[in-house]
Amino acid sequence: MNTYTKAGAVLALTLLGAGCSDFLQGPGLTQNPNNPTTGTALQQLVSVQANMATRLEGQLARCAGVYTQQLIGSNNQQLTYCTQYAVTEADISGQMNQFYTGGGLLALRNIQAAAQASGDNFLFGMAKVWEGLAMGTATSVWGDLPYSGAVDPSIAEPNLDSQESIYAAVQARLDEGIAALQAAGGAGNCVPAEGDLIYCAAAVARATEIARWIAAAYTLKARFHLHLVERHGVGEYALALAAALNGISEAPANASQAMNGQAPGDFRTFHGTTQDFDANIWAEFLSTRQDIVAGNTLIQILKARNDPRLAAYFDANAKGQFIGSDQNNVAVPKDSAPSVINTGVRRQFAFRQPIVTWAENQLILAEAKYMTGDSAGAVVNVDAVRTAVGMPALGNVSFTDVMTEKYIAMYQNIDVWSDYKRTCIPALTPFGTATEVLGRLPYGSAERTSNPHIPLPSAYPAGTTGSSPVRNWNDRDHC
Repeated sequence: MNTYTKAGAVLALTLLGAGCSDFLQGPGLTQNPNNPTTGTALQQLVSVQANMATRLEGQLARCAGVYTQQLIGSNNQQLTYCTQYAVTEADISGQMNQFYTGGGLLALRNIQAAAQASGDNFLFGMAKVWEGLAMGTATSVWGDLPYSGAVDPSIAEPNLDSQESIYAAVQARLDEGIAALQAAGGAGNCVPAEGDLIYCAAAVARATEIARWIAAAYTLKARFHLHLVERHGVGEYALALAAALNGISEAPANASQAMNGQAPGDFRTFHGTTQDFDANIWAEFLSTRQDIVAGNTLIQILKARNDPRLAAYFDANAKGQFIGSDQNNVAVPKDSAPSVINTGVRRQFAFRQPIVTWAENQLILAEAKYMTGDSAGAVVNVDAVRTAVGMPALGNVSFTDVMTEKYIAMYQNIDVWSDYKRTCIPALTPFGTATEVLGRLPYGSAERTSNPHIPLPSAYPAGTTGSSPVRNWNDRDHC
């Protein structure tokens, strides 16, 4: 069991126990409390948030950062799975499975049913937004997936839904979440006992909490519309623009918040300070091994711009240098010691990992405006991000400028991989003799073994007829 899931399980059991009395009497005395067979909606919500933190900042995020050469896997699994594109079905099985179980889709559907039965629009809305984020991310990684029948107990072997249909369903889930949240009421401050680990904090007004969930949902809608521009064209830019205009708009209060995705409206996972319990997943992973180093691509971009995020994202080596490794895990220059992920902020156990941010929303606006003919409007959004982190304004921008800003802002975020696959920015050289950067992960072996609808790797659906099966349907073109 991963550490964050342990934290969720312990918290869930604590919440369950908090309301108990007469502990030596009543039903359930012979049941094992460490192996519950049922859970309340609140307990399952905590489990979802714990599980999804691991999905969104664990192995998938590590590989996304390596595939796009923000980072490089230097040893062990991170070298083989990510740097060398050698990840197999067995390697990734747990990552795929837990989008469904252990605080995945099944729990989300249970929460939604309970919330609907009790008339709790707030809980219903949160669960819908979580489902949109989870399944939108999953389909960006794996393409076609079981979804419409995935948690139906009457369907033992669910078919794969097409990636296109999953994105449409994700938009519907987010719309349903927004509608429910808009219908949710409540005066005073938010209620921690309701289990919102994203936006409920001390003295946060309930109306503000709800508004932040709605804004995050709109930014997610915009994100997933962009995933389809390679297939559907400029119409998706118009839809992304419309959604992002309602997205996260609370600007960071200072440069540190801007550089690290910590603005008040940013969707950030919750973490505590205890090793092997509730700590940040990146921090826990790197506290026991040093299998990931800086990528030369990102290091050189940051150096060329004199970007203050260089020191915010990475630590200088023992010689005071910021060094990255190339796509083949060779330091540039050779024999230098590559930098590692920043220890002062990003690798603190309690660091709240940013998942959906003000900066992302600004740069979605910039890209969508630029691609729909409003280059002047795009400049405003790009410069908002630049000045927030302490960079000078540009005054005018190219498409490459917009996407380079986003590549930097989406550091350690799975969605940086989707941006690269559809824009080919920045220019990357694939590992070794590979002809393209890996664009999808294999299905998990456990699912393929139990479900005959999951194809063998040799039969994966390709981006286009005759193209490489290392790409998904929405990733049509070779970079």
